[in-house]
Amino acid sequence: MIDRLVCLFVAVSLALLVWLYARSRDQEILDHVPIPVHVALPTKQSGQYTLETVGPSQVLATFTGPPARIRELRSLLQREEMRVELLFTVPADRLKESRLAEALTIEASDVHAPPGVTTTLVPGRNQVHVVLNRIIERRLPVCFDRSLETHLGPVVIEPETVLVRGSQEVVERLSAIATQPWILPHKAKSPDGSAPSARVPLVHDIETRPICCAPSYVRVRTSTQPYRTYTLADVPVHFLCPDSYPLRPRFCNDRAGRIGLRVAGPVRDEPPPVRAFVDLTKLPARPGLYDEDVQLQLPKDFEPLDGPTPRKVVFELVPADAPARGLGAVPSMANE
Repeated sequence: MIDRLVCLFVAVSLALLVWLYARSRDQEILDHVPIPVHVALPTKQSGQYTLETVGPSQVLATFTGPPARIRELRSLLQREEMRVELLFTVPADRLKESRLAEALTIEASDVHAPPGVTTTLVPGRNQVHVVLNRIIERRLPVCFDRSLETHLGPVVIEPETVLVRGSQEVVERLSAIATQPWILPHKAKSPDGSAPSARVPLVHDIETRPICCAPSYVRVRTSTQPYRTYTLADVPVHFLCPDSYPLRPRFCNDRAGRIGLRVAGPVRDEPPPVRAFVDLTKLPARPGLYDEDVQLQLPKDFEPLDGPTPRKVVFELVPADAPARGLGAVPSMANE
């Protein structure tokens, strides 16, 4: 009796081994297949951020399955219908950040292969890096790009301001939005005495970052008012910060706290009052060296001839009770 049971057990085991061997011979493998990954934001956040993929937007996967299913998978890959659709939601505690960098891990369950096909992702090649930039809107004055009109007098721009939409890091630093370089018509005045005008488009990207202006065009014409160029050699740079700011800004020397610029506007006896400042409210309250943009406030009807590109200054933030020494002479600075 025992011999019969042993023989039965051996027979079943051999049959199982034969079945497993036959089963393994009936499997095909696709190794290290690149699968594209498309990352999207939910509908409520899609209009609030721009999403960029840094590095390769694909993962490597190995597929194992029956020949018929592998043939179906090959067909999907040839038609470029095999991809990973990943939905990323910005966490609630990071909604106020202007820039987010994330490394998203792709799981095997995110790859929707045909039924019966097993997916294995290659370790180290199953991540996609994305950068999100928060989008804001600001109404900014328009500045005419004079690079093609070096001897042009004052101009009138209609409308004077436009709504600019783009990355928060870029839009917050702008004091004005420029038109594209343009040559205005130099014809005789019209019967009503007005100067000829041109429909000039605004720039559509700044620092390689796309922006959108509404409207995207402005009407520009030469002005009949007397015009003059003013060269300002020593405009002091001030700082905008609350009274309770725990740090004190200082420059390495007196020259570092002054900038030079050219502005154009109506003729007047005295140079126009121009205010240059650095906004500290947008910086972390941490001691150290900073290289930040300078913002300008100009009188009405005046515009910078060097364009709206921000200038930068280098300064140090130190504790408010720190001695007035270290990097050099500390100039007189006004805190707003």
